[in-house]
Amino acid sequence: MNPKKHPDYDPVALSKEMITQMAEAFGRYDDRKGRARQRMTLNEAAALFGITSLKARKILITAGVYSTAVSREVQDLYRNGRRVAEIGRMLNLSRASVHSYLPYSKMIYKMDRLSTTAERELLYRKRKKAKAALAHAVTEENLWSALEIFQQYPFHLTQATDETGNMKFTYRLSVSAAGSAGASLVLEPDGMTISMKEIFMVFDRILRLQDMTGNPGQLGIPNDSYLYAILMGIGLIHREGV
Repeated sequence: MNPKKHPDYDPVALSKEMITQMAEAFGRYDDRKGRARQRMTLNEAAALFGITSLKARKILITAGVYSTAVSREVQDLYRNGRRVAEIGRMLNLSRASVHSYLPYSKMIYKMDRLSTTAERELLYRKRKKAKAALAHAVTEENLWSALEIFQQYPFHLTQATDETGNMKFTYRLSVSAAGSAGASLVLEPDGMTISMKEIFMVFDRILRLQDMTGNPGQLGIPNDSYLYAILMGIGLIHREGV
């Protein structure tokens, strides 16, 4: 797509919107203050927006919501006149890594085509809306809507990290021979399934208990299970105090 042929194409506006959305989804991380406000890992944020982890880090640094000892050192050296290649040699970082620790000056360079960016942001808004609707009104209709729109969303097991096994997964709704959808969730990449019957059994327990904190023992599901991760991700349950 040639931006000149599309008068609505505004890379600066698109950049600002993506920076805002990523910061909102990610939360805030400063290694001097802990992870209290961090909602997801850097890799998860990258997967959510379909970009590399280096680009995700640069965007979050630009938003002012991500700070580590390395990022602060890189930025201090750069402000003091050190060149990228020099910083890389000093800190044993690749040129790409050094760039990822420096904020964008005006906009995100090499933005995807307008259509791809717009589709991604539209999907983000739809998921946010579905999650908010389910939190506002815990109904079967809102649950089903959330499960539909969160297909291919990168969930992760609550007791695993990228460093200990890369336990990220997505799901899709199954399709019957007759073409109807929704008998179960098919987990990817391993192909395991979670039946909608099981999901609605947990849903009924939540309604009966009137407890959205999702106590695993009361709900009858392990807190390191795929189902627990999905219900947390779509906003049906949340950790107490979060």
